[in-house]
Amino acid sequence: MSYFDLTTWRAFTKEEMLTFLASLRQNPGDKKKNGPKKRGSNLIIQKMASPFDIYTYLHARFGPPNGLQTFLARDDSDNLFHWDYYLKAAGKSLTFTGAAQEVHVWFNDNLSDAECLKFIENLKVDFRRVGRSKREFAATLEKWNIFPNQYLSIAERCADLYESIETALPKVNRAIFGDNFSYKNLQTHINNKTLVKLITRLTTAPTELAVLMPVMFESFIGLLISGLIKPELKQNQRMFESFRRSPLDIKIMDLANRCKGFKRPIDYNNPSFSRYRNIINKRNDIIHGNIDPSKDVLYNVYFHNKIPIYKSGGDRIQQYFISLLDQYKPQQVLEDYIATHDFIAEILGHLEPQVRESLLLVMGDSQPGWDEKRNIFGHLFPHRVVTSYFEGMRYDWDLRAE
Repeated sequence: MSYFDLTTWRAFTKEEMLTFLASLRQNPGDKKKNGPKKRGSNLIIQKMASPFDIYTYLHARFGPPNGLQTFLARDDSDNLFHWDYYLKAAGKSLTFTGAAQEVHVWFNDNLSDAECLKFIENLKVDFRRVGRSKREFAATLEKWNIFPNQYLSIAERCADLYESIETALPKVNRAIFGDNFSYKNLQTHINNKTLVKLITRLTTAPTELAVLMPVMFESFIGLLISGLIKPELKQNQRMFESFRRSPLDIKIMDLANRCKGFKRPIDYNNPSFSRYRNIINKRNDIIHGNIDPSKDVLYNVYFHNKIPIYKSGGDRIQQYFISLLDQYKPQQVLEDYIATHDFIAEILGHLEPQVRESLLLVMGDSQPGWDEKRNIFGHLFPHRVVTSYFEGMRYDWDLRAE
């Protein structure tokens, strides 16, 4: 069968392509007159050969893709079908279509599983026959390393915590600080567990957010450095490691000297910088368990033997909830979160506009790319992930030799 003799393959001629396109415009009545069309076979290759090998092989043999899907595809990476080849195999039609991480193959004839396996094996053998041309073309492709964006994953968690605190805090404040406060009203909240859940949220989320905010910020700095570090510094491993591991405040002030794209350096006395240093100090106190009982005071109570005597009056449950808010400081944590983002925005404002726009795209990409040759990173794919399924298509991993 001609499909198995790969030396007979050739690309569609211009006339054959025009004939094919004309057949697509044929109305249903005309198709009926010409009789039923043979269905043929469809195969999806996922495991037994890579899209990289198949595409570089086809391009090395037949030049750029020549199919309809190639013509219809947008000039970006956001396509369901990216490329296709229309070929002739000794008079029979053969189509390869690239759909993300799989390749669809269509044959005129109905092929058995065993014949599909033989087709794939012959295809892989022919890779070697044109190996030199295949390698030469592959060398012209851009190679991108896909890497994890730690900044985005932490930033999304911080945003969730911020929203949780911001939603709960006004409700708790109304419940325990309202003018119509009474034990009866408070007891109603406690009985239906609404207030308890909100208080629980305000005694857990602020601590987590306070610890994660500086991690988010340092992940931002790490992402910035990874993409904008000057090549000559990156090549000097000792200098690069020294800069990367330097204290955060020194590293921030040195960004403009060590990285590309800065219009001006960041001043140590910048107000956003000063506010952020306070956030770092509070984070460090949490991590290291630093506490001063003489200064970190929630309220005072006196004891006469074992009798507690409170200096201020009030409902005990209400005052206890108030002391929890004083302890976990949810409002302050919300303000610190905004201050952290203000400092990130301040640093971005020191960048050249084009560099800033590129960095913002990468910051919002969970899996950005890095081009080793050009020392640039980029946003390569849309945020959505799609695939396709067509009834009757067979997958290579599901084929059974007869």
